[in-house]
Amino acid sequence: MERLFLLSARSRGLPVLVRYGATTLVVLACLGLRLWIFGSAPGLPFLLFFPAVILAGLVFDRGTGIYAALLSAVLAVLFLFDPPGSFVFGSAADLLALLIFTAIALFTAFLMEALHTALHRLAKERQGLATANAELRRMAEARGTLLSEAVHRARNDLQRLAATLHLQAGAMEEAQARQALQDASGRIMALARINARLDRHRDDGEAVVNSRGFLEGLVQDLREAAVDMRPIALMVQAEDHPLPMARAVPVGLTVNELVTNALKYAFPGEMEGRVRIEFRLDEPDYLLLVEDNGIGFDMAAKPRGSGLGTRISRALAGQLGGSLEASPASPGANRPGLRWAMRFPAS
Repeated sequence: MERLFLLSARSRGLPVLVRYGATTLVVLACLGLRLWIFGSAPGLPFLLFFPAVILAGLVFDRGTGIYAALLSAVLAVLFLFDPPGSFVFGSAADLLALLIFTAIALFTAFLMEALHTALHRLAKERQGLATANAELRRMAEARGTLLSEAVHRARNDLQRLAATLHLQAGAMEEAQARQALQDASGRIMALARINARLDRHRDDGEAVVNSRGFLEGLVQDLREAAVDMRPIALMVQAEDHPLPMARAVPVGLTVNELVTNALKYAFPGEMEGRVRIEFRLDEPDYLLLVEDNGIGFDMAAKPRGSGLGTRISRALAGQLGGSLEASPASPGANRPGLRWAMRFPAS
């Protein structure tokens, strides 16, 4: 019905003579159909005129609907009332029937016009909404492009900075200073990798990343950059949750620090091993686990390195409003390993 109303917008623009002439033919056709079916016998004089009024109001406009109603009333009185051919009513019931038909037919004509107006407004609103949606899509695409460009520039700047620090570390004579610069270079490169993954796994036009794709890609980068030919397996098991970029960066940096520490200290020499990364929703928090099956570590003992990686990881957990705790992965075993658990609010 809605499509029919919208299609009739063309017929409403036809010349007046065409519209009223077509309405006259429709009303006459309804009269002929009434006479053919029921003859000139009284009874149901207006039944078949209603379609003419509805059709005129639907296809043309209110004026033709009113014209169809009045013409139908006149023809009914002339041909279907007793005595025929006059405007003398045989009973008050006939006059009442005429008045009722005329009132209903005129109401129908106005109703058709109101529907035309409402649907015309609806069509304009839909067109405006479609235009607004197209503009919003264009703006989202532009924002996504700008965001990708910003991430790309930041990644390039971080890579240049890391390369500069690496060169400076090579020129240092003191081993401790050289190692510090190399560690700083490695952390900057990790941030560059995280930026790359943020751009690759974020939702289009949104500053939100998919946790599973982000962590799986980040672990793949670590596997290529840090594991090399060592017999150590990196495994990731992450649930699919939307993470704002502002929260994904600390999560990624924490994974980088904890996995890097495990690769440095959990598997001395050529020891084979496994590092597992898990991310899941543990109401009301997110839970990030980094667990290895290495030689383990006595938490009361002095750190085997500078301890900076652990301090950075705890600071990152604090940025997220959470905490970071360490415990043996397999207490009492020959290789107890180490499990880091970071909890932070999911919302």
